[in-house]
Amino acid sequence: LLWQWIETTNKSNASSDRIDEIIDLISVASFDIAEEQTEKYLLEFTDCIIGRMCAAALCLEKSDLKGAIENLQTIYYKQPTNTLALYALGHCYERIDKEAEAIEFYQDCLKFKNYLEFPRQRLAAIYYKNGQIERVIQEYRLQLQEYPDDVETYVLLGYLYLETGDYTAACEAFSNAILVHPDNYSAPPAEEEKI
Repeated sequence: LLWQWIETTNKSNASSDRIDEIIDLISVASFDIAEEQTEKYLLEFTDCIIGRMCAAALCLEKSDLKGAIENLQTIYYKQPTNTLALYALGHCYERIDKEAEAIEFYQDCLKFKNYLEFPRQRLAAIYYKNGQIERVIQEYRLQLQEYPDDVETYVLLGYLYLETGDYTAACEAFSNAILVHPDNYSAPPAEEEKI
């Protein structure tokens, strides 16, 4: 996700041939050289958002969450509405078991772009992990407001309602999934008759 953003942003801004070189190095899995080039680039252009995003992505590639957080925080201070930085910070904090911070970053991400699926799904996952089923249901209901034809969300809601014992809501959610995509059911193969 980070690399896709970097490539797209770099092409639309035509920001630097050196960033293009770093992207090319990443595409051939030359991570050490890419990291070295990124460090050199950031010595010269310390505030470059794309350069910082490259550094964060390289840190994540080698599971250096502390380094990723440092680079992402720099982006966040410069662009507090950068939803990719917010999402990535939430991801990093979730991975180091700082769920309260992760929740804040995911929620901030959704404040700016309520239609984003990943932050909402991660919020739901954290709530589910902590047994907060009603909050999970709330997140998936919000997801349906943005994506009313999402069969998977209806099915997940159906199972969540079953877990809470709300069988009427579960039936409604499953029925909505069928109405949205009636051809998604495949019958089990018939057994051959024995002679």
